[in-house]
Amino acid sequence: MSNLPLTGPPLGRQRLRASIYVRLSNAADDSNTSLENMIAECRAVLARENFEEVALHVDDGITGGVRDRPEFIAWLDDARYQRCEVLVAHHVDRMTREGLNVAAMILDVQEGKDPATGRVVRPPVRLMDTKGVDSNGGIAFRMMFVIKAETAREERERIRERLAGRATRLRLAGRWPGGEVPFGFEIVPNVCDDGKVRGKTLAKCEKEAGAIREAASRILSGHTLGRVCRWLNYEGPPPRRAAQWSRVTLRQTLTGDHILGRVTVGGVVQRDADGHAFAPFPAILDLPTVAALRKALAPSADHRKAPGRLPSRLASRLVECSSCHHYLYVVTTKQRYEVASGEVRESVTVVYRCQQKADGKRCDRPVIASAIPFERYLERRFLADFGHAPAFEERTTVPDDGALAAVEEALAATLSQLAEAATPETFARLQSLQAERDRLAELPSEPVTVRVPTGRTLAEEWHARDVEGKRELLESAYELIRLHPGKRGGRGHFDPARLELVEAEGLHDPDF
Repeated sequence: MSNLPLTGPPLGRQRLRASIYVRLSNAADDSNTSLENMIAECRAVLARENFEEVALHVDDGITGGVRDRPEFIAWLDDARYQRCEVLVAHHVDRMTREGLNVAAMILDVQEGKDPATGRVVRPPVRLMDTKGVDSNGGIAFRMMFVIKAETAREERERIRERLAGRATRLRLAGRWPGGEVPFGFEIVPNVCDDGKVRGKTLAKCEKEAGAIREAASRILSGHTLGRVCRWLNYEGPPPRRAAQWSRVTLRQTLTGDHILGRVTVGGVVQRDADGHAFAPFPAILDLPTVAALRKALAPSADHRKAPGRLPSRLASRLVECSSCHHYLYVVTTKQRYEVASGEVRESVTVVYRCQQKADGKRCDRPVIASAIPFERYLERRFLADFGHAPAFEERTTVPDDGALAAVEEALAATLSQLAEAATPETFARLQSLQAERDRLAELPSEPVTVRVPTGRTLAEEWHARDVEGKRELLESAYELIRLHPGKRGGRGHFDPARLELVEAEGLHDPDF
């Protein structure tokens, strides 16, 4: 028998104060006890025992596997701060589905103990449910409470397994079981061969799928993840959960198995008896393209090699000195000066400058030009030379039906199975896949890059791009951008005679 005293009313009160707690989970349906019925059964206990209701706490739509439920904590706090003498819940599984872990926390509150020291620091409370659990029942109560808490935990695990199994079966049947829809897809009715609608399935969302295909083409054409992210954030559809695209989000989107229409369970691709991936949903990208993306976006083996700094100005790494033929550097200088009122101000000057002579190297006539007037003229010159021409973009594809990549993946999965269970069937499948891999490997599968019109002029393309994109247009338009020395006293404007431009052949010819 417990040495703790039985709970009684405080001095001056005739009735015990009771706090009620009920919880309705997300998985509740018509077969479950309703919220109203649970509350009514708890209040029936109060009426039978002549308790006074002082609080009602309801967690609606929160699983019992979460211990920091707001109303659950508030219910326990009623006992911790002696706002009640009785805690009443509908059932132990409404209190928790975490088993012993949370059961111990509840018992500490019921017995008035400090959870850190185990010492009794306040009067105990009575803990009851509508199914017969009562802390005034002595040691039998503790055994019953712990057993019911562990039973609730086991039941939760069975429910999770059952739901996971159901979700897997639906996916393998080409149906969508619910949850967050992957980027690039949308939910549509699942129309079967007999014309009847059975559940829902996934179809391509053309706006998002088109953005994925365009992003993949840009990556395979040599664009960086950061640059493609900026393009998507300015011109493409937003991601599903984040406020904007990031390199991590884009890499996961372009290289995940859902882009291939595949079914994964616990991160593992589901395969048929021949080892091939099961893909009941439409694919946005084909397997060779995804394989090329995974290779292009794989982390570098040399982690010590840091990426170079991005160009800071329009003509960075593009314009060269006419004397030594080295690229000009962008140099920023700050100068403080005092005006008549005594106020100190700061001026900032940005120039393109040849640094060879300053670095101790040879340059007979190093050039320098103010950045802003030079860049303004360079922009006007480009638009005058090429603004009317149609804009083209490169599209890179892998001319492969995906057979080789599929066999490679099936081989890897078969080897993993061999490590777990070496059966004759697995060995036979391995040999068959190896022979098929050798046959397909002899076929040509080099990436092909083609130029396709964007439907815009180069002037429109120029104004739509960021600094890095404009630099690419300049680099493709001019074979040579060379700057000659200027006259003294020309600060604030740029002399066009100083600039030597050699146009690249063919790239902006509409008939090219």
